[in-house]
Amino acid sequence: MKFLHQAYIVPIVLLVTAPAFGQGVPLRYTWMLPKTVIDATIVYTFDSCKNNVAKIKIAPTLVARAIPDPLVGQLKVDTAPLQSFWVDKSISIQTFANSRIINSVGSTPTGQGAQIIGNILGGIVKIAGIAFGLPGGIGPAVAPPQPAPANYCADENTKDTGPWIVKTISGLKQSISDAQARLAAGEAEADQKKDTAAVTAAQTLITTLQEKLSLTIKATIDPGVSPIVVDVDNASASPPVPNDNDKIPATGLVASICPSQMQLTKTKWFNDAILKAPGDSCTAMPNLKTNVYLNFANAHSTMYDQPTSPGPYIQTKVKQDNTGAVQYRDVAYIPVSVWRGDMPASGTTPPKENDPEAPTNPFQINPPQMMVFGQFGVPQSLPLDTDAFKSLAWQVTFLEDGQITAATFSSKAWGANATSLFSTAASSANSIVTTATGSAETQASALQGQADLIYQTERLRTCQTTPASCPSK
Repeated sequence: MKFLHQAYIVPIVLLVTAPAFGQGVPLRYTWMLPKTVIDATIVYTFDSCKNNVAKIKIAPTLVARAIPDPLVGQLKVDTAPLQSFWVDKSISIQTFANSRIINSVGSTPTGQGAQIIGNILGGIVKIAGIAFGLPGGIGPAVAPPQPAPANYCADENTKDTGPWIVKTISGLKQSISDAQARLAAGEAEADQKKDTAAVTAAQTLITTLQEKLSLTIKATIDPGVSPIVVDVDNASASPPVPNDNDKIPATGLVASICPSQMQLTKTKWFNDAILKAPGDSCTAMPNLKTNVYLNFANAHSTMYDQPTSPGPYIQTKVKQDNTGAVQYRDVAYIPVSVWRGDMPASGTTPPKENDPEAPTNPFQINPPQMMVFGQFGVPQSLPLDTDAFKSLAWQVTFLEDGQITAATFSSKAWGANATSLFSTAASSANSIVTTATGSAETQASALQGQADLIYQTERLRTCQTTPASCPSK
């Protein structure tokens, strides 16, 4: 009976492939989750001055950038609890080299198949739903009354002021047009040379002057973390450290950007009385305020994808332990809107940008731009553990911002095969017992049968977990 017991467990022992990793968690089993910050570039251009009220064009550019989420910190999975005497288990984790943000995760566990399929397919369906179109930019914000337009243009007769530059450029363009008309009509060679040189000089001067009509502000927006009112004079300051109390107000406002008095003084676009008025620049000049909003009410795949969610909105909480309870978050797809001034209340019609009667009223500058935010997505867990008599394999691959690019899932129950396997093992064990005292040739033949059984057992395991790598007989 002693020999029978030893023969019976041989094929099972050889299925154990997990190495001993010690007490620590190796770096290859740690990763970071992504969050998204917005790099905003706002270009203000002095366009004209009518009735002593400046018309300023605003051109915003928003670029989403993925960074590791410091509020979640480093996630990890300790392989020691996953080792088993009876079952082969494997874990695959890949990260992006510079950020250690998760790139792919996979394992071969079992059970909970319906839930896993629902998680993966549910995420893909939500991603596909984005194609149905972007929502409008009108949201729940209530705009306060705007102050009446003030007389704040600088003097157009003073050199290098905004109005003077606009008038000078207009005159230069007219002189270019006149010179080109003379050249087209034909004139003396000396006059042609003179007009050609004048056109070149005027074009160069226009380019130089136009640079003085633009003011560029750059800021990084960390939604819910960075201050809503952007300190444009201190753009290089260290970013704030996120904490659990960070939140976005119900309006979805994440940034309010306005040129500072220092910046506007250098432009020479406005008169000194306005620049020295108490408060920030946008108090007296509301057409300079640029607001950035996250429209949670029309978002997809967030914790707040119900239109009735009142806010405020906070980042997803992620609970983690050494077993890798959470591997990733379904990313949130949130429309981002940029407004001059405060976004009006839902159901109202904002004035148009070119409305000559309302040069300081709020309007939406750009159509809503859909962006990916990992920090507002839903945490997801896929099993890293497994059962002795079933097989399940899954693999999920991500972009650095957290979007799923590929997901595979397969499941097999092989209890019947296991029963057959144990029957074969018992038969071989009995054979070994009956021939234990036989000749050397008989013992060699029995050992060969045992070796064949071990090989076929390992082959069966490979074919069930990774069919594409199934070795031939």
